[in-house]
Amino acid sequence: MKHLGDLKGKSLEKNDTKDHIEVMLSNLNKDGIDDLDQYIEDIRSREIQEGQRLSTQLKEVQGSRFSWLLKIWIVIFWYLRPLLYVMGEKTRSYLHFLLGVLAASWGVLIESVSPVTWRRTVKYEFQRTLGQVICGGFFSTFFTATLAGLAVVSQAIFWLGAAGLTKMTGSILITILVREVAPILVGMILLGRNGILTVAECSLLAMNGQLKALSTMGIDPFITIVLPRAWAFTIGSFTLGMIFGTTSLFMGYVVTYAMGTMQDSIWVFYSNILSAMSVSDYILVPLKFLVMGYVVGVGSCITGMNVKIGDEPSTLLPKGFTRGIMLIMVVNILFTLDF
Repeated sequence: MKHLGDLKGKSLEKNDTKDHIEVMLSNLNKDGIDDLDQYIEDIRSREIQEGQRLSTQLKEVQGSRFSWLLKIWIVIFWYLRPLLYVMGEKTRSYLHFLLGVLAASWGVLIESVSPVTWRRTVKYEFQRTLGQVICGGFFSTFFTATLAGLAVVSQAIFWLGAAGLTKMTGSILITILVREVAPILVGMILLGRNGILTVAECSLLAMNGQLKALSTMGIDPFITIVLPRAWAFTIGSFTLGMIFGTTSLFMGYVVTYAMGTMQDSIWVFYSNILSAMSVSDYILVPLKFLVMGYVVGVGSCITGMNVKIGDEPSTLLPKGFTRGIMLIMVVNILFTLDF
């Protein structure tokens, strides 16, 4: 009898639970159907309103000889608006980033003048980042410069010698290698080797709340993190740029000398290269390396620190790389206009 009572109790509990679940599902289904109907009705009403607005604009076009062209343009623009909205949003985001980089760059320059800024922690971050930039990017720069010397310098010397234009070797190498190729390659090495690392480091600091903790303790994250990294990237870019230019020219000379194309000594070769440089080259080429490293450092820090709720390292790293490439191209175009 006891077992029969337990079985009856369990069956009643199962029936009650089943009835309760059915009631919940029916209510949920009913609410969902009502919400879906209302959502569809809202979409239809918006489509009707948009169609009425389009017809109103078409009716407002005054009758003239080319009124039909204006009506076609209104219809095309009307249906292209979603695409234009997306393009405008992306353009505004990149312009917002560029303006942020300019503002942060100006802030770094202003704060760097004050001697109070360069405290022990800031100096330590500057020294650590500078060591990572120069030591970490040395072998990549040396290897890339060797390939550039073999591919660009040796080929330029060989074909100019074959065409009887040996006297133009210096000007050609200065124009192609020193002014254009070297800054771009050094900027990409700096971005790929250290810029992405800075983006990941700053994003982790922001996601873990350490930037807010620094602000709570009275430490400015901008001075502690952005300022030393910006100057470390600047000096590191100049150093790697000089290494790149010297190594690529040297490797190109060694190959052409071994092939018998070049008969001059290494000192005469370097003297011809330096004599082909104008006064503006001595100023603008080093300045180009400095500005390239400066904007890459500031842009990497800004990208990493300005994280949003849905951002993750897997999404921030491609964003940081894309923005860094954009900054490198912008700097290169601006200096090309000056040349």
